[in-house]
Amino acid sequence: MIDAAVETTHIYVLGREGRLDDRPSGDQDWLESVAGRDVVAVASCDQMLELVAKGQVRRPGCLLVDYELVGDGFQRIQAALLQAKCSLPMILVAKQIGIEAVVHAFEHGAWTVMVQPQRPGAESKDSLGDHVQQAIEWDRFQVEVESEHTRRSAILKGLTERQRKVLDCVMDGMPTKAIAASHKVSKRLIEFERSHLLSAFGVAGTAELTAVVGEHRTVERFLDSQSRAEMPVEGRAFRRPSLLRGHVSSAAACLDD
Repeated sequence: MIDAAVETTHIYVLGREGRLDDRPSGDQDWLESVAGRDVVAVASCDQMLELVAKGQVRRPGCLLVDYELVGDGFQRIQAALLQAKCSLPMILVAKQIGIEAVVHAFEHGAWTVMVQPQRPGAESKDSLGDHVQQAIEWDRFQVEVESEHTRRSAILKGLTERQRKVLDCVMDGMPTKAIAASHKVSKRLIEFERSHLLSAFGVAGTAELTAVVGEHRTVERFLDSQSRAEMPVEGRAFRRPSLLRGHVSSAAACLDD
């Protein structure tokens, strides 16, 4: 788990000289104050792709992309993030953007799309700050879940075949005596295996064990469904839930037909 009191969050800004479009350079300080953490200036799509390929994207955080600078290049970044199993939230910022680009962005996991007026004022700045903070909070949650999921997957992978069978029986609510009879082994042996399972998962009792493993299996099913439905590339990553997608923020929207 991440300690929110000591964690460092990172805002990657893919724009001219690390800024969004023609915003003043003072916005860099503003972004740092919004998230309370580091702003990483990224000059081009290729630089961002290199960071992703080398596994140098630090999280939790988010990625702000200037659509006027990169155009449809953001699609390459989304594909690279998915292939690297990195679910860093992306916020696409634009003055004008076609509806097809908006649809593609959301279908491939963008956090939000902001369509700005020509002269953004304090209101749009606050709106961007809200989106940044929400994206970072979501990524903080993702990192925590991913870390715990990885840990539990390693535990399950390290179990023996008999331990897995005992765990399945425990998840089905079978008592120790019934499990022993089912596998034609002694009750003492099943008690030993149950004790090992409790120790491996770091839980105090059967109820907590079933809750932890049940949660893990739920996340696993979610990942499998996401992989089948939304990810043409090999690998899996956490994605923004569909109910949280599809928000286009605009003070003066100008969407091309």
